[in-house]
Amino acid sequence: VGQLARVVGWPTSSVYRFVRVLRDRGFLCFDPENKKYSLGSVLCQLARAGGPDLSQLARVALERLTQETGETSFLSVRHGWEARYAACVESPESIRFTAPIGRHSPLYAGASAKVILSFMEEEERRTYFQTVRLKRLCASTIVDKAKLEKALSVIRSRGYDFTQEERHQGAWGLAAPILNEKNVAIGSIAITGVRFRLPQKKLPRFISLLKEAAGEISERLRNARTSEAGKTRLQARRSRYG
Repeated sequence: VGQLARVVGWPTSSVYRFVRVLRDRGFLCFDPENKKYSLGSVLCQLARAGGPDLSQLARVALERLTQETGETSFLSVRHGWEARYAACVESPESIRFTAPIGRHSPLYAGASAKVILSFMEEEERRTYFQTVRLKRLCASTIVDKAKLEKALSVIRSRGYDFTQEERHQGAWGLAAPILNEKNVAIGSIAITGVRFRLPQKKLPRFISLLKEAAGEISERLRNARTSEAGKTRLQARRSRYG
């Protein structure tokens, strides 16, 4: 920060406040060990803006999940230190959970957000824990950082998360991460419903369906990116040699 302040000619305190906002919004990432900043996830997402549409890639899987479970399924994508609802297929039940497209939520609460946090790059997750303030959003929200880190470790080991009333009263959620080539979560796919209709006996089957769908979307995403990278290289070659 001090070096940047000297370059731009601003007071260090002003630059620090500016950098802190960029870090909190996901534009920058801070490494506490070497005290250096690097590009954050939001800038990486912007760089990929012309890439495959995750909502489109996930649509078939979401429709299949809702059809087979009878509950709402939705896609979340990472947006800085938050998760954002990106696509949703609602349950046919009259009383159901809905996921308003575009709405943001913190990464520490709810299955769909916590699986993203669990599969975040370790260095970035450490930075997140240094900056976040855990607030109780619902009855079961985890507000102790040590307990949250332990919960994230369990999620990583089993590949999914199941929660009840962590973010919304009267709701349960089951989610699995959508992973990129580096095994880092760029989003999640989830099934959610109201607690009085919680299908305890069906949960093992729901988990299997969900993990299969998440794996399918992750594979489609990687294949789409590989295909686009190949097209880009081919275009560059053609332009080089006329």
